[in-house]
Amino acid sequence: MIGELAGVIAPILLMAAIGYWIQKAGPNLETKSMSTLVMMVGTPALVFSSLTSTELPEAVLLMMSLGAICTSIIAGALASAFLMISGFDLRSFLPSLTMPNSGNIGLPIVLLAFGEEGLAIGVAFFFVIAILQYTVMPIVTAGSFSLARTLKEPLVWSVTAVLIVKATGITPPEVIRETTRLLGGMMIPVMVILLGAAIARLKVSDIRTAMILAAARLVIGLVAGTTTVVLLGATGIAAGSLFLMAAMPSAIVTYVFAERFERDPEKVAGLIVSSTLMTFAALPALLWAGLSIANGNTPLGTLLSSVFAGL
Repeated sequence: MIGELAGVIAPILLMAAIGYWIQKAGPNLETKSMSTLVMMVGTPALVFSSLTSTELPEAVLLMMSLGAICTSIIAGALASAFLMISGFDLRSFLPSLTMPNSGNIGLPIVLLAFGEEGLAIGVAFFFVIAILQYTVMPIVTAGSFSLARTLKEPLVWSVTAVLIVKATGITPPEVIRETTRLLGGMMIPVMVILLGAAIARLKVSDIRTAMILAAARLVIGLVAGTTTVVLLGATGIAAGSLFLMAAMPSAIVTYVFAERFERDPEKVAGLIVSSTLMTFAALPALLWAGLSIANGNTPLGTLLSSVFAGL
């Protein structure tokens, strides 16, 4: 188990460290252009390539998609209750407490923990989360919805293409499959490197507030993930992947929304940095729980108690 954990954690930390070092040492990464490239090309390519080439049963992919929706609803409800009770601004912090960083961190973790099967399962979870991030979360932050902006997202068209392929049973041409496979391959390493650069660049304005919110995000993710696994009756790698994806730290993209709509961007940045570092610190316990869930060795209640004890 120790060897498995080290094999998963080390590559992620090393790639993030590369981004952190480049950002600190200079020349600085052109993060805006790289992020645009990843979101406009790499992400939709990975979604299309993974979901059209996977041999996983459609029931498993559907379960992960439902799992993403279920965890988002549970996390959103828990986050709303926490923010209202604690007095923090709902529009500023609800997206960050609800949306997990299932791209930068979640996909590398399930890939390294469970292999290509874990990646395909994780992608099914990720594309639903990504759609929610770019449709529902801007409404929460800004209080408005733009259909035109949503339809311009390549991820939406990528998902549409996947649904067409799955519904018709057609096989995409080899050139399309190989092109999307190569383009999708850049997403994970580039996003983790960008994550490291973002950590180096963001400033924590209020340590105490950031730590409270980061701890809330971790607890909310764990509860939402565990509850969803039980509700859907998930087992095996699907259950382990769902648990890990739901437990990821706050999504970096929520900082972009906070900055764009002027919703306490510095405090949101502090939450994201603290949440990411806290999750990295808790990663051994989270991975142990995820692998144990996948192996079906220990009851979920016992696992969750052990994870919280380890934190």
